[in-house]
Amino acid sequence: MPDLFRALGERLLTAGIAPRHARRYVMELREHAADLTAEEMAAGLPLRQAEARALDRLGGEDVLAQALLRRGDFRSWGARAPWAVYGIAPLLGVLATYGLALGAIVGILVTHRPAPGAHPMLPPWFGAATMTLGYLHNLVLPLMIGGALAGMATRQRMPALWPSVALLIVGIVGGAGVAEVQLPKVPDGYVELVVGWSFICPYVNLDTALRHIAVILLLTLVPYLAWHVWRKAVPQNPGGRDPGHLIET
Repeated sequence: MPDLFRALGERLLTAGIAPRHARRYVMELREHAADLTAEEMAAGLPLRQAEARALDRLGGEDVLAQALLRRGDFRSWGARAPWAVYGIAPLLGVLATYGLALGAIVGILVTHRPAPGAHPMLPPWFGAATMTLGYLHNLVLPLMIGGALAGMATRQRMPALWPSVALLIVGIVGGAGVAEVQLPKVPDGYVELVVGWSFICPYVNLDTALRHIAVILLLTLVPYLAWHVWRKAVPQNPGGRDPGHLIET
């Protein structure tokens, strides 16, 4: 019976049920089944027969599955609107990293103006700060966003298509974004903020962008796809019973 509930939980996730609902439902079923099994054993049945009788009293495998699947409000947002969760949201998240980097740069410039309208007096650590911000919004934050998306898609047992699209968006848009400062070449020159994308002419920092994209995709998309390959290759029902009949999707 424990193997049955594991298979049932896996199928509920695959059918789009949110992990928290699937986990709570299976936990409640386990507890109820344990109580029913104890009752049957107290009546004199051996363990195996008591478990089978408890399962019959619960309503059977198909009934247990359909009881939750009929409730559309238990489906995860990733299953309801994958285009939004794994299409629009990753793009907005990456764009937000640009905004954070630019906001930090502008904040430094504004706080180091000796007077309103005057050129900022850049501190000696300004170059290191902008370089650090560049790595954050081009590498570190996209890796964090991609890792979070891959983890969420794994927990929800999403099909590989939309999460892969999301990881490609994060890797390509995040790794190739440009948000940097060009320091003045003359003492009274202006500090210029450069915002753009490395794949658009004049292809600013294209070589660096390609390296960042490669690292992001290698650390997010490749492991995620490898997990999908492993999941298809390794049976997910340790009890040996085919869970395909548990849930009609």
